[in-house]
Amino acid sequence: MDNPTNLPPNRSQATSVEARQVRDRLRADPRFDLTSLNVRVVPRDRAVGIVGWVSRLPEKLWIEETAAEVVGTERVESCLLVGPPNQRPDADIAKVVRDSLDTDRSIDATSIQVAVSQGVVRLTGIIDSTLHRAFAGALCWWVVGVRGVVNDLDVIYPSPSNDESLAEAIQAVLDKDPLVDVTEILVLGHGGVVTLTGTVGGADARDAAENDAWIVEGVKDVINQIEIAPAGPGGPTILGFGH
Repeated sequence: MDNPTNLPPNRSQATSVEARQVRDRLRADPRFDLTSLNVRVVPRDRAVGIVGWVSRLPEKLWIEETAAEVVGTERVESCLLVGPPNQRPDADIAKVVRDSLDTDRSIDATSIQVAVSQGVVRLTGIIDSTLHRAFAGALCWWVVGVRGVVNDLDVIYPSPSNDESLAEAIQAVLDKDPLVDVTEILVLGHGGVVTLTGTVGGADARDAAENDAWIVEGVKDVINQIEIAPAGPGGPTILGFGH
């Protein structure tokens, strides 16, 4: 997918047929109602463009994945963002992202540069491992007002991207989340589809774990099979606290 803030001009050519095919597939998708979303599928020069915004990150990923299934990943140019525009000044977002990276003890952020445009965070520079690259990108999504993340970090000691590394990155994000007890959750990945199992103390923890999985780059879908422990005789069990 392309940087959502830097797309070529719109030119209707032979891709108009493909754009119509993508729209038809999206309209038939039961996971969202395309007619109620601020999303347009438009023909571009040698590609199909997706423009607008959605309210949730899963909707963005589903739409982009569906379009790629129709025309191929290399022929999809997406500038689809999460959330409405002008939620928060770019400078404020950049400062909070910078502070979040600098204060996290699990990564060395001294060689990471942060830029924000229209709510889209772009990370450049170098980082030591593939795991920490994914973790740094996920941290950006926790900042209020972020509408997209472009992770252009170069890795000094890269490791293969596979289901195990994806699950490991999700576990790292879960471990960071104060709402989640990571020891109670098992993460399994298969072809980018993540399954979460285990038992937690409440709906907040269950929902937080699913949201944490979605923000890790490479996740295509999340199957949340986490169960909520029944309340004991003294009342409900509460794990964690708010962000």
